[in-house]
Amino acid sequence: MGKVMYCEKCGDVGYILFRKRCKNCGIQLKILSKEMKQKYNIFNDSWSEILSQLNGFSNNTIIGTINEELALREELISRTNNFVMNELADNPIFSLETYNIQIEKERETNKDLAEFHHQQSRKQQAKNLAKMQQEKDKQNCIPKCPICGSTNINKITIGNRAVKTAVFGVVGAVDDAGKTYKCNNCGSKF
Repeated sequence: MGKVMYCEKCGDVGYILFRKRCKNCGIQLKILSKEMKQKYNIFNDSWSEILSQLNGFSNNTIIGTINEELALREELISRTNNFVMNELADNPIFSLETYNIQIEKERETNKDLAEFHHQQSRKQQAKNLAKMQQEKDKQNCIPKCPICGSTNINKITIGNRAVKTAVFGVVGAVDDAGKTYKCNNCGSKF
């Protein structure tokens, strides 16, 4: 993981790997002090369950409503807000107006993500239903013996009919007339 960094102006805080400037207002990011990092980690550790649930929404392993996902995302914003207001808002550079703009952008992004995940889960459900229906249709199309119900059947081919007619004559041909399958369990022809 990267360093825990924050923006003095808008209060954006989190683990940063490569960025040196704030994604919201462009000023140089600062590294949290050890004391503030410990407090942030306490907040962050308590978020792990919420983050794993949100990960389930994004991977379509959790199928829920948009409102359920938005409620979890709002909980994360609320927890971040508590940390920012308690630890970062005392800075003279901090702008509550800029912070509120950042939070509104985050809410809009969260709404878009929740809608996207909901659409993806609906598409996945539709695919799963179509696949199940296809399997059901496939099972319904398998011919079964009308006598014993077995699916262990063979098609009576033209070659079989020709051989039987050559060996037994017209009597052999009459036996298979109008029949398509032969059951390998009970021997009936249908």
